[in-house]
Amino acid sequence: MSPKYRKLFGQNYKKIFLECARTGKNFQDEHFPTNDTSLFFKPSNHHHGDMVEWKRCKDLTDNPHLFKYTNNDGMSGIINTDVIQGAVGNCWLISALGVLAAHPKLLLKVIPRGAEQDWCHSNEPGKKLGVYHFRDTERHPGVFRFRFYRFGEWIEVVVDDYLPTRDGRLIYARSKDQNEMWVPLLEKAYAKLCKCYEALKSGSASDALVDLTGTIPETIDLPNSIPKNFDLPNHSTFSDIDSVPINQISPTNNQISSVNYNNIVGQMGVKKFVMMIQTARQRGALMSCSINALEDERQQERLPNGLIIGHAYGVTDIRRIKAPLMRRKSQNEIILIRLHNPWGEVEWNGDWSDRSDKWQSISKTKRKDMDFKIADDGDFWMSFEDWISNFSTLIICRHLNTSIFSFERRWHGKIFRGEWSRDKLTTGGCINNQKTFHQNPQYLIKVYKSTTLVIALMQQDHHAFIHEENLTIGFILLKIEENRKCRIHKPTYEVAGRVNYINSREVTARILLKRGKYVLIPSTFNVGEEGDYFMRLFSTKRVAIKELEKDRPKKKWWYPIIYWNNSYFVGTIRVKIMNAILKKPIGDAYIKIIFVDLKGRIKQRFITPKFKAAAASDGNSTEIGLEYVFYTRDPSTAGLIFQLYKKNALSKDKMLGEARILVDPYSKQDKPNIMWEITKTLTRVVRIPKEFLSTITTLEVEGEIPTNECAGRVEKKTERTVTRIREGLPKSGRNHGENSSRSSNKSWLQKKNGNGFRKKSKDLLPQIIDAGIGDLKIRLCYFQGLEA
Repeated sequence: MSPKYRKLFGQNYKKIFLECARTGKNFQDEHFPTNDTSLFFKPSNHHHGDMVEWKRCKDLTDNPHLFKYTNNDGMSGIINTDVIQGAVGNCWLISALGVLAAHPKLLLKVIPRGAEQDWCHSNEPGKKLGVYHFRDTERHPGVFRFRFYRFGEWIEVVVDDYLPTRDGRLIYARSKDQNEMWVPLLEKAYAKLCKCYEALKSGSASDALVDLTGTIPETIDLPNSIPKNFDLPNHSTFSDIDSVPINQISPTNNQISSVNYNNIVGQMGVKKFVMMIQTARQRGALMSCSINALEDERQQERLPNGLIIGHAYGVTDIRRIKAPLMRRKSQNEIILIRLHNPWGEVEWNGDWSDRSDKWQSISKTKRKDMDFKIADDGDFWMSFEDWISNFSTLIICRHLNTSIFSFERRWHGKIFRGEWSRDKLTTGGCINNQKTFHQNPQYLIKVYKSTTLVIALMQQDHHAFIHEENLTIGFILLKIEENRKCRIHKPTYEVAGRVNYINSREVTARILLKRGKYVLIPSTFNVGEEGDYFMRLFSTKRVAIKELEKDRPKKKWWYPIIYWNNSYFVGTIRVKIMNAILKKPIGDAYIKIIFVDLKGRIKQRFITPKFKAAAASDGNSTEIGLEYVFYTRDPSTAGLIFQLYKKNALSKDKMLGEARILVDPYSKQDKPNIMWEITKTLTRVVRIPKEFLSTITTLEVEGEIPTNECAGRVEKKTERTVTRIREGLPKSGRNHGENSSRSSNKSWLQKKNGNGFRKKSKDLLPQIIDAGIGDLKIRLCYFQGLEA
């Protein structure tokens, strides 16, 4: 069984610890030596190395501890979360450490068995506080281990306790308490993972939180303001809002089902947005917010209101409170949000700050329940309006439960690794490059029931290579045919989800998908860019996901014998059943699709999933939205039959009407990538005497209309073929199907001829007439060749 984590450089912590403890030696890491190569990429370009002195933790303080707790007994309580940044510009990492410290269970996952790694002090001989019995700090081997989540795997990093100092003080990150050592040691382990301390010069708080926890990050851009009159959330309506995609909450974005990060509060509404934050907090998500620097501002600059630019604040609580002492009734309720500055100081000084007069309107019991206190400890409250107005970005890192032994809702997850390579012709760029876009890796997703799908695409980290920048990456999700088994070659499909292309290490989206098949295409923005990627997919319902490798339909071994020197397939037919415009409701229904030739030979047959067929009213119709693909050797003889059936539980299903389309007229059109939107009348077959027939066919062709970015051009066409029956035929012969027509015609002929069915073959002819059900709207496209 493979280990759950990989050991960096193969260093085994337990073996090193026991060997050093047995021999009484201090561990000194040869893979991260105490010289300038651990500080800089190119030490020759820096002249501060001779001023740096590497000291052990026991030489920096007489009482070192891995953790210091709030009750000061050194063994229990709450971990201090006060983190101070050092000389290197890694506020993104240090802020993430401060947020992580507020979640002890997650922190101890990064520092496994922290109590056993700590300096253990005991005046009682034989008292075991760790792997070995230590009664003083000199006996500690000085070896520690940390684990980080990198590119889809947990990596264990072993370090010694030598830390770089200048003038006897730590150069880089440290805790506010000089006796607490987990912060500088963890920073050293992360620097070792990234090759040196200089590699930590720039980064993203989202990336740091993912590396420390393995969570799924979602970055949300906050607007500058919110409407004055907004609905406050009702506590009784709090639900599993964190699993609902933002686009599905908003009624304004029905075409593209993906997270739109622009003015997200306006799309969701404040009510749903607050519910999302509240639910995320209750489920243990890590949340961080920050202020982006403007052109005339600099990072780590303190604003007059006490907030710091570019600094990550942890979101620790959000409350809706009632202030009975407020005079105005409209201001009787307010939303407050609590933030934490990982530095343990420097707080907001506006409304609802520690010393704000507004707290006088809140009862002492409520203030105690909210854990309100006046202290410069980094914790402070502010109104939701002020928070939105001042902060630019919100990061939510969620743990998605995939365990089958949990009582919480389970997510189904799957991971994929791949690469964009010019040698493998997988660097097609974004969808703007229509000629090469299909060359990117493609993943087929089959959804059986409506589900929420979370997609996280991560590229290979470049912190170890200072001169390399992140690629601009993203992905798009397209709705494809129900029976497709090959890769797509034409970007003419409906967009089901997408994410904005950005040069960050990881991009994510949360999408709600209906039943059907989809293809996911991750790519770089530009053509020809190379790199490795790691992709995680999570769904609330079980889905089937696999990489599409088959490029086109495979020919059977006997094809060359039967079709010697001729291609078996010459064209591709894509057909989509858009909707049904019915005159009356029929309840549960389905459509049988038959692919035939002019001789009546059935080549393929498919039955669509069941749907509710309602009557069209006020211009509405029954949406179906199912698409299929067929390959043909001779488009001039290809035809499609769509039969509408009513689903009956206790009897045989009844066919109500059908629509027939010949492919030949559309395959001959000299218009590439044209999608014909055809409206066909649902018909049925009856047997009618010749003298009562009068056929009228009407054809209406509408101009081209624009569609979404992937659909190309669509030309509408309406065909109405109606066989009219002259007066004189009984109503029973006009209003029933074929079987009922036969019986009614039989009685009618018996009255007329008196000879029953002796003249049936001469007097009665099968005819196609309007079934009186309504119309079927179908979108059809023919592509020459198999690359569609």
